[in-house]
Amino acid sequence: MADERVGGETMGEPILVVDVGTSTTRAALVVDDQVTLLKEPASGLAAWPASVCVTDEGYVVGTAAELRKRTLPGRYIDGPRRAVDAQAPMRLEHREVTGAEALSAYLMVIAAEARQLHGAEIPRLLLTVPAEYAPGDPRRDVLIGVGESLGFRDVELISDAVATALDPQASEHLPPGALVLVCDLGATWTTAMVQVYGSHTAQLTQETSAAGRDLDAQLINDLRTEGRGWLEPLLAAPGDAGLRAYYEAIDFMRRLKHQLGDGDEVSDTFTPVTPPYRLTRVWMEAFAEPALRWLAASCQRVMSSVGATPATVAAVVLAGGGARLSMTASTLHRALGLRDAGAHGRPLRRIADPELAAVRGAARFAAGAATRVIPAETPRWRVRPLSWEIPGGEGRLLRWTLTEGRPYPAGAVLAQVRTADERVFELTAAHDGTLLGQHVGAGQPVGPALIAAVAKDPATLLAQPPARRHRLESDGSWLLTADRQHLVECDRTARAVQFRTVTDAALVAEFQPDHGGTDSRGRVFLNTSGHLCLIAWDGEGFFSVWDIESGKLTARFRDPGIPVKVLVNEAHWRLAVESRGKGVGRFGRPVTTFWDLRTGAQIARATDEQWRLHEPGYSPVSVGQGFARSALSPDGQLRAIISDAADGTPSMVLSEAATDREVFRVQGGAQQRAWVAFSGDGRHLLANWESDERSLLDVWDV
Repeated sequence: MADERVGGETMGEPILVVDVGTSTTRAALVVDDQVTLLKEPASGLAAWPASVCVTDEGYVVGTAAELRKRTLPGRYIDGPRRAVDAQAPMRLEHREVTGAEALSAYLMVIAAEARQLHGAEIPRLLLTVPAEYAPGDPRRDVLIGVGESLGFRDVELISDAVATALDPQASEHLPPGALVLVCDLGATWTTAMVQVYGSHTAQLTQETSAAGRDLDAQLINDLRTEGRGWLEPLLAAPGDAGLRAYYEAIDFMRRLKHQLGDGDEVSDTFTPVTPPYRLTRVWMEAFAEPALRWLAASCQRVMSSVGATPATVAAVVLAGGGARLSMTASTLHRALGLRDAGAHGRPLRRIADPELAAVRGAARFAAGAATRVIPAETPRWRVRPLSWEIPGGEGRLLRWTLTEGRPYPAGAVLAQVRTADERVFELTAAHDGTLLGQHVGAGQPVGPALIAAVAKDPATLLAQPPARRHRLESDGSWLLTADRQHLVECDRTARAVQFRTVTDAALVAEFQPDHGGTDSRGRVFLNTSGHLCLIAWDGEGFFSVWDIESGKLTARFRDPGIPVKVLVNEAHWRLAVESRGKGVGRFGRPVTTFWDLRTGAQIARATDEQWRLHEPGYSPVSVGQGFARSALSPDGQLRAIISDAADGTPSMVLSEAATDREVFRVQGGAQQRAWVAFSGDGRHLLANWESDERSLLDVWDV
């Protein structure tokens, strides 16, 4: 991954990314959109041994610590993060060492190497944390404190499960909102459900087990059994000799386990004078059986806890050293009914260098740091702040005379306050309005001013139209997601489906299917399960149906005619194709062919042009698209409708829901079709103006 380009986002500051494992650590330097793996100076490898040794001169780490453990095994720490995980200090031969102290010494060396490579200070640090470190876990504070003690101005944490799901190899072609089952199989084994949404990717749930360490323990026990005549005396030796033999036995078994890989057998000697030890695939599968049984059951539990099934999981990703064991993949194939990515069924994604998945994903997250901004709130069109200066600069609120949501006339008393010298003042309104927010409760201190939020009256709103936040233009069509937070744009050729935020129109994901054809068309619809699906077709009558959430082709068929009109019944998930070129009868009347969109099977054909009277529910656009001819704001205070003039020209009319008093109007263009919607939080009004040539999407702040 050295000098790998990630994403294309641009950031302003370098970031050091560190994936601290229990046995191995990977680190990367992210500068702008360039990611460079950080190699350990002693070994020249990207894998830093997670080792610390406390010498008389101080701490040594990584390969240097591995070398010292042969002479100072009593001062050796295998995995400095283990003490943080256990929230307990480690007792060495001459002192106690806390997890924070050992980890600080370890990360200090990595940070120094990164600064030398960059040639300047690095202000930001991103650390991966175990999936079990939930928000509020005190161990997260320990890690942040370690980063700050090393001089980093900003320290961020990312779950290793989230980082793995963001690995470009793991998340390639996944639509926004896709569910990813992450199986991280290192020294500890973790299953986690992650929902992928760009920089807002979130871990939904997880389970963690000591299965990896248990497997290593079984292998060590087998080595002790097979080598009881020569190994047990070494392990039983007093002092440093026995401890040294124990560490070397662990290293020996780890090496054999990884050497076995996809082979059937591996053999090696513990020392040049000891007999060879043989490890076969059959024995390895027997040793791993309890861990794999836990893995299969845990995947089922994790999916069930979030209401997911194998059919709704877009990808299953294997990471960590355990991902290299062939029996791991076969276990998940059997337990979850998986097939490899690219085949039908839910994809099991095999990624190159699975031990690097977390650092690759964390680096991708870091590269997008510049996009993780929260813009200041703009003044809301309907809301006016009221502010009263408190005499003497301080006082106490006695009471509000109106409850929230109540209208009032100009001059009305809205509240009473008592000043510090025990005088009572009434706070009045200068204009008609509605009290929206009481930011201070009765009895609380106020001063030097009291502020409340009130709604403007209709006359004021009509005279001061809302600001248009942005206008988007497409040669295709638009759809609003069920949460009303994202816009879905499908271009006319159905070559790209893009997801943008309503608030700032930022592109958060893109789906690019390969459906063939040269003159393709398409739209996005919702199937009976509520999944967004792309239906694409070409001039030859070839149709393709894609589940955008999973990125999978679910049906493909060919209509016998040339499509003139394509209609979809979302309630029954059927397609009606009105075609020409192969008419029936001597007059060549058009034919309508009905298709099952689940299977791609033909259902029926009709030559009666009045078929729609008998088959209602078919539409050229999604009826579940989030847009409609009328919409009510989430707070119930505004209603938007599309009103057509005599010549068919549409207008969008916004009114108070309670009084029907108009507060805003926009006229569309001739030959346009129009729909309206409100965003999920009610802060934005949307109007979709569509013609045969283009589709406009207006968004206003309301």
